[in-house]
Amino acid sequence: MAEALTMAVARQGPASFKLGTKAVFLPNHVVTFVRKDRSPPNWATFNVPLTFTKFDMRDYLWNLYGVETTAVRSQVKQSAIERRATGSGYFRPQSTKVMTVQLTKPFVWPTPPEDLEPWNKKLWEAREGTSREQYRADIKKQLGKLAYPSKDQESAERKNLRRQANKLLKIKGEWKNEVQLDSKWDQIVAKTRRSSKAKKA
Repeated sequence: MAEALTMAVARQGPASFKLGTKAVFLPNHVVTFVRKDRSPPNWATFNVPLTFTKFDMRDYLWNLYGVETTAVRSQVKQSAIERRATGSGYFRPQSTKVMTVQLTKPFVWPTPPEDLEPWNKKLWEAREGTSREQYRADIKKQLGKLAYPSKDQESAERKNLRRQANKLLKIKGEWKNEVQLDSKWDQIVAKTRRSSKAKKA
């Protein structure tokens, strides 16, 4: 992988600026490319560690991806105050550093796919919804507000189940669905009937 990157940069020729000489043997930093559709195509935004400098960002893009930049803007954003999970006081999370670089070659983000089923979009939405509900329940519990499930809004699944139950109650006689079950269920039904007759006797 390192050889492939070195060859790719070598094919592009030498850099038009003076590169730094700082050697990083065990990198542990995380640089995130942030998508901003309203930004011009020749500007790119990155979330970088607080220890990153403008020269680090410029050399990072050139050495790893062969991307040349003409300007780098740096900004440290202060995080909002949050409440502690235990409910005892407030704290301010660590600030984040954002760098915006000007590219010599413009870059346009690809169009997001319309069909998100290959990425389990429905499963992700269900998981996020459950997490939000659990978070709200925890906050109410910390504030001393007890949950009353009977007062919650009835879900679509429970409404459908209620309609099916009402239909079953309106059926006269024995209900049958004409579905062939496993033979073991016939034995269980026969055993249940024998036990009920024995109790009546």
